[in-house]
Amino acid sequence: MITKRQLTSWRPKGIIQWLLTALSVVMILITVMVIYPFPITYTMSIISMMGLVGTLALYTPWFLVILTVFNIALLILATWKKARIAQFILIPLLLLNIFLNVEPIIKMENYAKSENVSVSLNTHFFNNAKISSTFTQDVVYEKTTDGIELKLDVWPAHASSKTALNPAVINVHGGGWVEGDKNSAPHWNQYLSELGYTVFDVQYRMPPHAEWKDEVGDVKSAIGWVVEHADTYKIDPTKINLMGQSAGGNLAMLAAYSMGNEELSASTNVAPTPINSVINIYGPTDMTKFYQGSPSPDYVQNVMKEYIGGTPSQFPDRYKKLSPINYIGEHTPPTITFLGMDDRIVPIEQAKILDTALSKNNVLHELYLLPHADHIYDGTPGNLNTQVTFEKVKMFLEKYNK
Repeated sequence: MITKRQLTSWRPKGIIQWLLTALSVVMILITVMVIYPFPITYTMSIISMMGLVGTLALYTPWFLVILTVFNIALLILATWKKARIAQFILIPLLLLNIFLNVEPIIKMENYAKSENVSVSLNTHFFNNAKISSTFTQDVVYEKTTDGIELKLDVWPAHASSKTALNPAVINVHGGGWVEGDKNSAPHWNQYLSELGYTVFDVQYRMPPHAEWKDEVGDVKSAIGWVVEHADTYKIDPTKINLMGQSAGGNLAMLAAYSMGNEELSASTNVAPTPINSVINIYGPTDMTKFYQGSPSPDYVQNVMKEYIGGTPSQFPDRYKKLSPINYIGEHTPPTITFLGMDDRIVPIEQAKILDTALSKNNVLHELYLLPHADHIYDGTPGNLNTQVTFEKVKMFLEKYNK
């Protein structure tokens, strides 16, 4: 039986013991935010702020290390100052933080090994890659009827020669169809140009300047423009590859799979262009199911209503027409897809739906479900999952651009 005297001995005495106890409670809250995948919200809220901590843990390798070191420092102080409640909290919390540091790395390294990809822990923690490539900015590829100029950036292939034609990659930025701009992923542009691909990083109209078919129409216009200027940029017009992240991945698939479809035509008068391959990085494929099943419904449903004009019940036909899944057939280009197992926006179901449809139609494809990867995991160029993605994209492009 616990006596009153024993309880009293645990009670904090003095400002330092009270401070250490309070900080240990704060450590519990931070750890909970790291572990629990709070959804992304459309507006700033307490949930989105809590989710930010988990985001830092997933995107920033040093975050958990610093948290663990702080835990150790607090435990040493609590032991020295005999803050027993703080000690009682911090000891198991330290063990948990060590686990949170080690387990994801082991799982990611094992995944890389299973996929025959070499990864570097040094790069994971100490990536100092800088954007050093030179590229041409703001080349106008389209001017809309209301006077809006749409632009692209050109990243020339590093391995370009005076005689050889290079394959091209058209990069479509993400941002939930309502925000974002070209050059949002410069590390991808630099990496691909270093591999010998000329990269065209494109803009497209978004609400309120765009209606529901305009975004994919602009992407198709950019593709047509690139083909028309193939001689200028010394690219092979038969080797046009599309890639995109998130909404950009969706638009890249949609443009490639629906090429030649009159209901989703280009915004300008350009000829349909067969696409060589598609790189889909966590892009949704079935818009109705995505609206209904995202782990972050507040954010996803708001941006989709802004993009498409309403809900699936209001505009079922629009949601169907904007779903890449509905255009898959025997002529669909080879596709590689990446999705994080901890993605808080695009559920794994979206990748599996795509994988099943491509398989049924005998389309060459690859799918990689990455452990401990959230949405925009490749925003940290050196992390282990990004290293796997870079290497798999390199091999995929080499296979289909010989």
